[in-house]
Amino acid sequence: MSKETLEISVMVDQSFDMSFNLIDGVLGTLLNWLSK
Repeated sequence: MSKETLEISVMVDQSFDMSFNLIDGVLGTLLNWLSK
């Protein structure tokens, strides 16, 4: 039970990290483009 919950939370953390990095990259690109 607890092991499965841990695996699920790790998977959720990884997907959140991926989407956060994606948003961060897009925002960074937009900011760089706007500042030119």
